[in-house]
Amino acid sequence: MNQHIKFTITILFSFFIQNLFSQINLTIPEIQGNGSSSTYSSKLVKTNGIVTAKFIGAGKVGGYFLQDANGDGNIYTSDGIFVSTLVDNVLVGDKVEVTATVTENGGRTQLGGVTYTSKINSNNSLPITKIQFNPSNWNWEQYEGMLLQFDQTLYVTNNYYLQQYGQLSLNPTRKFTPTNQFLPGSSEYSALVSANSKAQLTLDDGITTTGYSPIVFADASGTRRTGERVTNLLAVADYSGSYNVLYPAQNPIFYGNPRPTAPTELGNYNLKVCAFNLEIYLADSYGQGYGPNSTTEAAKQHVKILAAMLAIDADIYGIIEIQEGQNALIKLVNAMNATTSAGRYAFINDGSNTNGSTYTKAAYIYRTDKVSPYLSLKNNNSPSPYNRKKVQAFTMNSNGERFIYSINHFKAKSGCSSATGQDADQGDGQSCYNATRVAEANSTLNFLATNKIYYNDNDLLVMGDLNAHGKEDPIQTLEKGGLMDMHRVFHADSAYSYMYNGQAGYLDHALASTSMAAQITGVSVFHINSDEPSMFEYGGSAYQPNMYRSSDHDPVVIGLSLGNYNNVKFLAFEDKVRIKPTLVTTNFIVSNAKGAYIQIHTISGLLLKQQKIEADEQSIELGNLKLSSGMYLVRILGEGKVKRLKIEIK
Repeated sequence: MNQHIKFTITILFSFFIQNLFSQINLTIPEIQGNGSSSTYSSKLVKTNGIVTAKFIGAGKVGGYFLQDANGDGNIYTSDGIFVSTLVDNVLVGDKVEVTATVTENGGRTQLGGVTYTSKINSNNSLPITKIQFNPSNWNWEQYEGMLLQFDQTLYVTNNYYLQQYGQLSLNPTRKFTPTNQFLPGSSEYSALVSANSKAQLTLDDGITTTGYSPIVFADASGTRRTGERVTNLLAVADYSGSYNVLYPAQNPIFYGNPRPTAPTELGNYNLKVCAFNLEIYLADSYGQGYGPNSTTEAAKQHVKILAAMLAIDADIYGIIEIQEGQNALIKLVNAMNATTSAGRYAFINDGSNTNGSTYTKAAYIYRTDKVSPYLSLKNNNSPSPYNRKKVQAFTMNSNGERFIYSINHFKAKSGCSSATGQDADQGDGQSCYNATRVAEANSTLNFLATNKIYYNDNDLLVMGDLNAHGKEDPIQTLEKGGLMDMHRVFHADSAYSYMYNGQAGYLDHALASTSMAAQITGVSVFHINSDEPSMFEYGGSAYQPNMYRSSDHDPVVIGLSLGNYNNVKFLAFEDKVRIKPTLVTTNFIVSNAKGAYIQIHTISGLLLKQQKIEADEQSIELGNLKLSSGMYLVRILGEGKVKRLKIEIK
């Protein structure tokens, strides 16, 4: 044999023997250890385990997850590890022996530089660890690389990175904006701020290519909405790109919160009222930095807004962020009429002539066959912004009943670098320009008081984007001024119309005077926008010609039973008590006076009858009194008040 060849073989054999004896036989938990990095980093090791998931192929993570079949019983050491390789020579369920080098990759302990892989057997049961995720008590390191089953229901709380990175944020509960639920600065507010800051779970598709199509977690409509849920999620835990992620070991099944097709839970109404922020709807002047940048984008915006307006099918629309002047209103109303019937919809001309601008205003569109404007529109420009706080009374054509509708768009929480004094961000969760919004709330109350006299009506409905969450100062100001938060009345603490950083809340409000509240049959937030990924917007990369993500705000829709008091609990005693008929033969009905006393008097004051009212609808019998025809006085005494009425005996 050639001496050179002999020498080469000797060297290779020596190298093999040296590596054979230098490799360390370890279990996966021993490799992982109980720290953030392995004490065996850069060491050649031999270990074995069951393949629980693999992501090998073009654009994928590049490897598979290996887990000790039994574990070591130590909750502080992980039983799983990632094997970095592009060689696709294993199947899920295989038990394999691997010789590789321990490395640290961006916080992940892994096996790389694989020199040897041997299959021991196949079709093994997967070693699944059942856990419950608690954001307040969570140590990710102990589960790194392991196959986990979350023995709970998890909510999708953020879909912002769904298209770009194939990621969804998951949490055991839906996350709400702290100032939407609690008063700023309160202990409850601080507790929710702290809870929201805790780590969420990030579900990742295991694909490293950005903008991958089709989207792995999308449904048949191409979406995955916040508020949807997944139960018993099966996934492997990893640490990638400086944060923790979960890769699904099987296709997760999402359910709940489907795309709505029409507003629901409106009750038995005779009039439907809507407030809708259109996110800068323009008829021209594109490309100025606000709203559509081109005629193409504007056409896409129009398709989405028109679809939403028709699906809402309101009798009165309070529109927010529509272009100044009348051109945008003309364009939208003409399209609505062309799609339904000629002359069905009209808008109220507020006299604004600032066409050719992207500055927006609030406005009214109404169904001419259902309502008629009563007297003229009133505009409140103090304090600015201008043309964004309006009132108009409407009369229902069928019964002549009237109410006052106030549509508003308060100062936004943007441009904080220019805010000074009390308008600067005070660090209490209300952001900047809160003082201006409080001033707008006070101005609105004064404005409404004046216009109650002008329109000769006490029924007030105040709606719009007030750029303040439910418990912030501007809303508290309006409530202290006598208005009721109808979101809170109908939906307690579950209402939302806007999403920001994965937190839900309502900037879009519905507040009412007590007499108006008594005529409200339901409040529906039409969730066509806030739950949807922004990629569906008119300027988005995944535009869809439908109403979903037509704006960044959800429309708020109110059902009214105008002229009928349904929610009498909101009324004062003397307002809610009714009797019918007033032209009586032998008896009449008293409504909403349970627990009170009723007295029947002659016109001269002689007491003829007195009894306690025992039911919400009680019949008062007069036949045995044998009263002669004529007028009689009725006094109903309850809640420290007296209701005085007259009846006529035939």
